[in-house]
Amino acid sequence: MFSTLSKGNVLYGLDRTDKIKWFTASVESVTPTIGGHNPSMFGQIPELRLDIVCNINGEKKTFQQVPSNSAIADFGDKAFVIADNKDSLYNYIKSLKDKSKAVVDSAPYHEALIPQYDNVLNELMPGSASNSDEVKALKDEVGSLKSQLAEAISLLKEKAKQTN
Repeated sequence: MFSTLSKGNVLYGLDRTDKIKWFTASVESVTPTIGGHNPSMFGQIPELRLDIVCNINGEKKTFQQVPSNSAIADFGDKAFVIADNKDSLYNYIKSLKDKSKAVVDSAPYHEALIPQYDNVLNELMPGSASNSDEVKALKDEVGSLKSQLAEAISLLKEKAKQTN
């Protein structure tokens, strides 16, 4: 848990700001703060959070509002993940990988659903936005048939005049 951290401890982390890479950091300071994100109910003890300053490859980095009772903190998809031990970070990264793999594995299933959804949408509301290309093609075809029909009628009228 982050609540046991003190100066000189090691943090393990994952940097997702550019290319995913892991790092170790040396803790320089841990400052307790009161959690401000979730207002506490009457009678509840406010959640203790920590501001952790650490050294990552010679660069100081501050992680704010870290939950003191957690072993891992995720600061967003394109940001950092920090953990108080290597096993927690390993397991968390493995779960992130499993989620990504599940998304990739489900892509063919979802790709197969799109035409089915388009068919249902077309049945519910012909000419809907989901099939606007099909509607445009049909309108073009009808326009072409109209001009061919007009030409055929014109030829028939001309033929009728010649026989009279």
